[in-house]
Amino acid sequence: MDLRTRLAAVAVAALLLTGCASATPAPDGSVAGAPAAEATHTMPDGSVMAGSEHGAHGAQNAEEPSDAAQMICAGQVTRAITSMLDLQGEVEPTSTWNEPTFTCTYDIDGAPLMLSVDDATDLEAGEAHFDGLQGTVDGARDIEGLLALGMPAFTTDAGIVAFLRDGKTLLVDATRLPSELAGGTMTRDEVAYAVASAVLVCWVEHD
Repeated sequence: MDLRTRLAAVAVAALLLTGCASATPAPDGSVAGAPAAEATHTMPDGSVMAGSEHGAHGAQNAEEPSDAAQMICAGQVTRAITSMLDLQGEVEPTSTWNEPTFTCTYDIDGAPLMLSVDDATDLEAGEAHFDGLQGTVDGARDIEGLLALGMPAFTTDAGIVAFLRDGKTLLVDATRLPSELAGGTMTRDEVAYAVASAVLVCWVEHD
């Protein structure tokens, strides 16, 4: 994937996720001059969480994944994946929680697109996990320059992309998807990068 393609993927993801933080419409439906609304996020159970309730992305208890981790399986991320891949109807992902890993699987025409977050609350432990993971993934190479979005990251030609942010490792595995997606306009590695950037945009919007 070339630089222009990846940067375009980031731009598309950002546009798709403008719902992460938006202005409050005026009574006539316009937003000009209106105050900015508090950021909200739709959780897997359908509830809406206000930005003030979001807190730090690392906040969690021993029984459930953090809010940041759960974002990979709901709301704006789900809608972004549906739009990116030009799917008919919003996909309904399934999730598992095997502490400290939260995994979300999207069924893309019978093939799995898998997103996971190693939900570390300790920065050193999270960094160690990321480094260890990169060492076990065949063909993994660093994402460098602007494409890394200022974070440690790696990719493979087969369709795996991972980013480390605030000690949490986001992994997108598109290796089992068809070789061409979105009507033949995207490859597996392009999809993995675009999906990862979509999640990261939403994480940044909720800081």
